[in-house]
Amino acid sequence: MTVKFGFTFKEKDELQLPQCVICMNVLSNDRMRPNHLERHLKQQHPTLVLKTKEFFSSEAESLKRIRLYKSESYHTAPFEIAFVIAKRKKPHPVGEELIKPCVLKATQIILGEDAEQNMKSISLSNSTLKRRIHDIAADIKSQIINKVKLSPFFAISYHESTDTVNCGQLIVYVRYIGGDII
Repeated sequence: MTVKFGFTFKEKDELQLPQCVICMNVLSNDRMRPNHLERHLKQQHPTLVLKTKEFFSSEAESLKRIRLYKSESYHTAPFEIAFVIAKRKKPHPVGEELIKPCVLKATQIILGEDAEQNMKSISLSNSTLKRRIHDIAADIKSQIINKVKLSPFFAISYHESTDTVNCGQLIVYVRYIGGDII
């Protein structure tokens, strides 16, 4: 349909907007008519007018891969991995020694060599995981503090003890009203 004019769709606010697979420009919804798409191709990319539908399909596939790399999920994925490691109470080197090789192999099989090279830039080293887990903990703490501040009532309970190596442990419980739920 629109691929023959070099366009695919980009989702924005549940709308499908036409996006050129060559220059990546996103046009308004009223420009979705074939004559507007064809005009864009002729004016902006005159050397590509005689290209086949297969050429534009290939470019559309490349654009999908670029979207994957530049998407927010590409930047949040390392934090998700760190969160899973922390929740499972696994040693931090498992990220670099086990998870990263699996992710790279799956990426290579599904998305190809280029995507694998991009995924290699994700660091899952011990120090990086510690920093990310610390950032996640700080984010959770700030979310809870904000929710407690918005609550009309709250209660705090705490318990302090020492563990087997004589290290102090403090547990804090907070009950607050969030929406209709305590």
